[in-house]
Amino acid sequence: MAIRPLIFGILFIAVFVGIILSIIWVDTSHPVHQPDPLSPTTPGPAMPGPVQ
Repeated sequence: MAIRPLIFGILFIAVFVGIILSIIWVDTSHPVHQPDPLSPTTPGPAMPGPVQ
């Protein structure tokens, strides 16, 4: 009875192909992380005020 190893082999190959296709399916034309417009910005260099 070689049915069980055949089923396990087909499932293994299906999972392997699914992982490969999911990696290829990712669209690389868009950046993965976009900055949040509502997040606070980091302070830049301190600008000296007018000297009196």
